Amino acid sequence: MAKHIINKSPVLIVGANGTIGHSLVTAFKTAEKTVCLTTHHRGLVNGHRLFLDLSEDISTWSLPSAQISTAILCAAVTSQEKCRLEPEYSRRVNVVGTIALAKRLVDSGVFVIFFSTNLVFDGKKPFTKANDPVNPQNNYGRQKAEAEAELLKLGNKVSVVRFSKVFSPDMPLSQGWIRDLKAGKEIHPFSDMVMSPIPLAFAVDVLLKVVGKRISGITQVSAEKDISYAEAAMRIARRLGLNEELIKPISYHKSGIEFAPLHTTLDVSRLQSELGMILPDVYETVTECSNIRLN
Repeated sequence: MAKHIINKSPVLIVGANGTIGHSLVTAFKTAEKTVCLTTHHRGLVNGHRLFLDLSEDISTWSLPSAQISTAILCAAVTSQEKCRLEPEYSRRVNVVGTIALAKRLVDSGVFVIFFSTNLVFDGKKPFTKANDPVNPQNNYGRQKAEAEAELLKLGNKVSVVRFSKVFSPDMPLSQGWIRDLKAGKEIHPFSDMVMSPIPLAFAVDVLLKVVGKRISGITQVSAEKDISYAEAAMRIARRLGLNEELIKPISYHKSGIEFAPLHTTLDVSRLQSELGMILPDVYETVTECSNIRLN
């Protein structure tokens, strides 16, 4: 992970229990930066971890006593299926609660970073530009697009960072593939669903740079190309020397999934020019993030 010059003022991580939130906590502590955390699990509340449930009325919620400089909003209902099945609840979290919190933070002079997604677009074309019109095709994308629009109205105290698929070392999908292949079981990755995978460490590095530079507006993050889930599974099996004949790709339509974009890549010119980031290789991402050591 790259080193960054980050001021010592505390940063608030909203939703520190998730994969990205937890990794951010570790990164900031390594950089000797004070962090304040929130959780919606009451059993995890302590002196450093505040309770905050974005599905509830947050008008009486108290900001941390420390003088927060930056807040990163990681808390969200990220399951596309849950957003489909529970649209009212997920919208309270992803839109209503998020906007209300962001407004309170900005009014208090806090720089707010909002974690968003490529699914604000319809994915009909590759390398979608940040200022292209949004056209979400499912509830999750619609909720993120609505929140983006309202947050960007708050001015230069808000940064929206759109990510494609973030791959983590303990990602259940890839670990499940590996476990089943090692056990001699067939797996059924999608042949017609694509991703532009970004390693978790890279995503965290991007957020650290956004914090350090306080870049407002929209920044987009994706790899340089799309690959299918079936292609990713094949690559993992090949690297591990597992039986590729056990990989039986299927169409995502057979799974009942509501929507899958044809393309998930985003235009990352700002990421490269202003943050100086070099895009990771997609194949190294899916193999390294599956706990595979490459030669």
